[in-house]
Amino acid sequence: MAKGLQIAEPPRRRSEAVAEEPKAEATKAKPKVARESGVMFTQVAEGEKVQFNKRIKRGVADGYEMLAIRTRKKVPDLLEEALALLEEKYGKV
Repeated sequence: MAKGLQIAEPPRRRSEAVAEEPKAEATKAKPKVARESGVMFTQVAEGEKVQFNKRIKRGVADGYEMLAIRTRKKVPDLLEEALALLEEKYGKV
């Protein structure tokens, strides 16, 4: 008979991990890089860019990816060009 699923220990809490850091430093010879206190991530705005999440067919997505590779452009740049062409055809929004 097979054993059931084994339940792993829960992940250590941050206070436990910090308490064990001095022990880990004693075993390592590498100098530790100083961190800024309280800052984990810095977010830099890139102009007025937003994320564009729309569902499209796989063929269309693959077509844009292949076209981006072939023209050595990024997909967002291709979307800008597509908008310009559609505005020429149907008028400006």
